[in-house]
Amino acid sequence: MATNRITLEAGRRLALTKGEKRQIRNRGDVPGVLYGKDVPPQAIYIKHESFKQIKGHGRMLVDVNIEGTNRIAALIQEIDRDMLNKFPVHIDLHAVDLREPVKVEVPVILDGLERVEKQGAVIQQLMREVGIRCLPTEVPEFITHNIADLKIGENLTCAQIVLPSGVELNQEGGDVICMIVEAKNAPPETEIEPKEPEIVHDQEGKGKEAMV
Repeated sequence: MATNRITLEAGRRLALTKGEKRQIRNRGDVPGVLYGKDVPPQAIYIKHESFKQIKGHGRMLVDVNIEGTNRIAALIQEIDRDMLNKFPVHIDLHAVDLREPVKVEVPVILDGLERVEKQGAVIQQLMREVGIRCLPTEVPEFITHNIADLKIGENLTCAQIVLPSGVELNQEGGDVICMIVEAKNAPPETEIEPKEPEIVHDQEGKGKEAMV
């Protein structure tokens, strides 16, 4: 949960051209957009040293300080990274009212994999994120669930995961997060070790969030 949230120092993008974006990236800053229910979309960039504070893969609550004059609470909605070098190329920030619940998807990380695999089983993870509803200050970066006691033929559903206090499920409880299958019956593409979710995209911004 967000207790001591970081402040991202930001500047405004004025030219709104590809050339401007290139200049921003060349000096190590990250172009982005800030938007929300009561906040019109704003083309911004996050300064390099400030961006380095961002850790992990989940939805993080931050304060965006735009040129020292306008501080806005926001959730990191998406970070687009270069497919080859993983450098950040764009960030989407969703401005929020700290008094109003938000609906977001957060990564699910499975623990206890070794014990399951010792049964001669394969973990087939079908969902890597789960929908939740809570106040912005209560959004967890990720949710960890231990599956060590699952047996071959059993599933983990959304209703079974333990959520932090103040967080409620915003997803069908019967949706299956992972299945435990016998290794000889596992489809060829099944991953033996589910990997930690990564927010990596090959396009900048999506839908209304995309700004040149």
